[in-house]
Amino acid sequence: MNEPSAIRFFHVWDTYARVVGGNYMFHQELGVAIRTALNDHFRKRPFSLLDLGCGDAATLAPVLQDFSVKHYRGADLSEAALAVARHNLSELGCPAELHHTDMCDELAALTTPVDVIYSSYALHHLPLLGKAAFFRAAAQKLAPDGVMLLIDVVREEDQPLDVYHNAYTGWLRASMTALAASEHDAICEHIVHNDFPEPWSVLEALATAAGLRMVSVTTPQTWHRLMVFVRA
Repeated sequence: MNEPSAIRFFHVWDTYARVVGGNYMFHQELGVAIRTALNDHFRKRPFSLLDLGCGDAATLAPVLQDFSVKHYRGADLSEAALAVARHNLSELGCPAELHHTDMCDELAALTTPVDVIYSSYALHHLPLLGKAAFFRAAAQKLAPDGVMLLIDVVREEDQPLDVYHNAYTGWLRASMTALAASEHDAICEHIVHNDFPEPWSVLEALATAAGLRMVSVTTPQTWHRLMVFVRA
């Protein structure tokens, strides 16, 4: 990792660590829901897992320690994040394969069906056609008895994107009290320029068209959700 990219990474990840630590994006509630979904689907059976947009894997790795993971494969665009992920995944006791690549490219490159496809707060960065392609690829790469766990922000029905941005950034500034004003500014700028969440009805329609069926949704707050899909 070169020094400038490492400095940028750890500055951003320090902010994100405070977001996670403050439970501002409901990682605790969603973590409980992930455990429940995996337990309901696999019980004690071992499973392989593909983590798309894995980041440093800090929130998922502790959850997976409660299960029998036979193979973990993660992908992210940040080499620095992947370097930290290697450490965080070291306690799993299974082969962990990490790739520096785009989540959609990783899905396309997968040659063996996987039992679990997992992605957290990443899908909303794709445009609508990109989301449709993601669901189609996921349906093709998911094992017949597999499950897809998708955590993301979801717009309210009939809520225009700019209205969502204004509402979400206003909520962020009011609720994320452990962050400095400069960190609020940086996160809000990222959201306005890079976040394109869809209403739930659109995501469900895209999944259905791709051959996936929704089996549960956990919504700890209006915008933050865990969505669980299986092959139809």
